[in-house]
Amino acid sequence: MAWKILSAIISLCLGTASYFAWSNSKALEEEKKMEARAIANLEQAGKRKEEMALAEKAKTDQLAAAEQERDTTKGEVVKAVAETQEKEASLALVKTNLDEVTKQVDTLQKKVDEAGDIKKLIAQVDALKKDQLAAEGKLANRSQQLAVTQEQLASLNEQIKKFEEAQARATRGVVEPDFTARVAQVFPDWGFVVLSKGNAGGVFAKATLDVKRGSDIVAKLKVKNVEQSISVCDVVPGSLAEGDTIRSGDLVVAAAEAAAPAEAPKTQDAGGVAPTPAPPAGGGMSSDPFGSAPAGGATPAPAMGGDPFGSAPAAPAPAPAMGGDPFGAAPAAPAGGTPAPSTADPFK
Repeated sequence: MAWKILSAIISLCLGTASYFAWSNSKALEEEKKMEARAIANLEQAGKRKEEMALAEKAKTDQLAAAEQERDTTKGEVVKAVAETQEKEASLALVKTNLDEVTKQVDTLQKKVDEAGDIKKLIAQVDALKKDQLAAEGKLANRSQQLAVTQEQLASLNEQIKKFEEAQARATRGVVEPDFTARVAQVFPDWGFVVLSKGNAGGVFAKATLDVKRGSDIVAKLKVKNVEQSISVCDVVPGSLAEGDTIRSGDLVVAAAEAAAPAEAPKTQDAGGVAPTPAPPAGGGMSSDPFGSAPAGGATPAPAMGGDPFGSAPAAPAPAPAMGGDPFGAAPAAPAGGTPAPSTADPFK
């Protein structure tokens, strides 16, 4: 009996276990189905999320494109407005110019109507052009003549300046810095020499000259009398070395201290009186310093022992003795160490 009860209990337990197993299997299937549905829903939600992200991105891109298009359209509108205003201003300017041109055309037409014959006006214009060309030619000729006159005036002014400088040098007794001459005759007993140049050669009275032999200065001369082609100079005392003599043919140049041209003194002395240059001795520059009429052409050099000024003696006279005065005056006392003059012609 017990085993029947056990069997019944066991059967009951088995039936209960089978029921619970069947019930659990049903619940498990439901859970699996729900899990499957949840996974499917999750996948659908991910897809929807992706679709929504793509849609949001597309909308953002569309919005950016729309904003860019809006900005572009706005710029085009502003540009179109500016172009419209510019075209309106240009149109107004064209209208103004057209009005001006119309007025000018009307004025020209009025002048043409008033002028009448065009060919006659063209002939008048051609005549005026010819007159203009002739006037321009005359003006060019006048300009050329003016240039020539100005050149001549400049040349005359230069000549006047040179003449004034020469006159100033003559007043001061200063020769040209490049002046050169030769000793023609020597009169050592009387302390003077005759030069080969005179007024025509640029010699002035009271000019100071140097006698050079080679590169040495032998003596200094002071011009005393000047003729057209010769001049007489005194030997400056103390300038000729003892035992030395001036020879015919020695070179004569401007004195070293007078070689550089100097301005005429303009300052007053201590007494308040401006120094006055002494007038040149022996008369004018071109006159005979001894009062005789000028001879025609160059005066030949007088013979040694004759009158160095070239004038004929009043009456024939015997030849002067050795060391005598060629002018007939009594000889001065001989200076110590002075050699006796030679009567031989220095040019032979």
